[in-house]
This record gives sequence, C-alpha cells and structure tokens, in this order.
Amino acid sequence: MSHSGIPLWLLLTAVIVIAISLTLAMMALGNRILASEGPASVNPSIAPLITAVGIIYGALLGFTVVTNWEHFSSTRVMIASEASALTTMYRQSVAMPDEERTQVQGLLRQYAEAVAGPEWNQQGSNVARAAITSMYRVVGRQPPGTMSKPIESEFVSQLSVLASDRNERITGTKPKMPGLLWVILISGAIVLISLISFLRMTSVVGHVIVSCAIATLLGLLLSTVFAFDYSFASDRQFVAGPFNHAIDIFNLVDRGT
Repeated sequence: MSHSGIPLWLLLTAVIVIAISLTLAMMALGNRILASEGPASVNPSIAPLITAVGIIYGALLGFTVVTNWEHFSSTRVMIASEASALTTMYRQSVAMPDEERTQVQGLLRQYAEAVAGPEWNQQGSNVARAAITSMYRVVGRQPPGTMSKPIESEFVSQLSVLASDRNERITGTKPKMPGLLWVILISGAIVLISLISFLRMTSVVGHVIVSCAIATLLGLLLSTVFAFDYSFASDRQFVAGPFNHAIDIFNLVDRGT
C-alpha cells in the first residue's frame, strides 16, 4: 500500500520520527521553563488539565477513526458490488442474440478496463460513463417480443444497479475529512504532547519513555485516519483489483466456464 506515491512504511516511519522529535523538543523547552522549580520536582497542577484534554481529544480521535473505518469498509463493499454487477451482466449476455451479445460484452470490457485503469487517474471517466449509455441503447433498440426479452429485462435491471453503484463509488472514494478537522486533530495532538512534556516526573528516563510512547501512539492513530481517508484516492489497487478480477471472469465465461 502507498499513499500519494509514498510507501506506507516510509510514511509511518516519518510520522514516528516527527512525533518523537517534537516530544523531545517540547520536553527540552519544558525543562528550561520549569528549571526554577528545581530538578525532578513534580507539578501536580497540570495533571488534571492533561486528563481533561486527553479525554476530550481521545473521544474525538476515536470517533474519527471509527467513522473513517466504517466509510472505508462500506466503500470497499460498494466497489465489490459494482464489479459483481459487471460479472453478472456478462454472464447474462451469453443468452442474447449474437450481434447484441458482441456489442454488450465489448462495452462491459470497456467499462471494466476504464475503471481499473485510466479512470482511477480521472482520465477515463467519460469512457465508462459512455459505456453505460451505449449499453442502454443497445438493449433498448431490440425489437419487442424476441426470445431474449426476459434476459434483457434482467440485464437492464443489473445495468441500473451498476449505474447506481458507480455513482456511490465515485462519491465514496473521494476523501471525506474536512481540512478544519485535520487542523483540530493535529493541533490537539501537539497540545497534548506539549502538556505531557511539561509534566515533571521524578524519573527523567521514565518521563521520556512515557512521553515518546504517547506521541508515537497519537502519530500512528492520525496516520490510520489518513490511510482510511485517502486510500482510494492514492492506492490504485483498492479500486482496480475487483475490476481486474471481473475481467478474469469475463475471460472464463468466453471459454465456457
């Protein structure tokens, strides 16, 4: 998995390094500001503030992670549903007259290849959209009363499902997080890390370990939110995989399996 061309492992490593570096810098600043209170002195007045900020920020961050996970999961289901509709329609086309079958199967392949390839880069959206319109035209111009009419009715029903799933997929794969919420989440993490850095503990090593661990956890959670929100926009395989599988099914159907 990669995001905006950056491997996930590199993104996580960068986040962890930044989180720990920020923590150590804030601890150094805190020690300088609080030096007048003497070494290893505890300042209990800041503990309730850390607790309050931690509870509020934790609730917001947890809600954001869960919401983005639900959106990520539902969008993957929608993509799978769209690809499944394609395979069903391709199998249904076998019962159509030869000329109609050839046209419909060509359009289904054109649609799947566009979504799996150029459409992901927003270069082939017109190709897939035009394929749907063309399929309506091909099926709609068949004379009434033909033997293939029942299967055509089922095909049109699946075509409507495909068009609906396509609209939901296009909407669902776009990042949903507003910029203001990102500002709040990142600012909240910095505030919480700063407060923890200013909390004095009797053990300097223990303070460093606890502070860096909390900062790393916050960084990883923010990275998780980012990954869920931008996966479809930055990783082609989330969208292309099901449609490439649909093309494989097309090939099996052509071989009579």
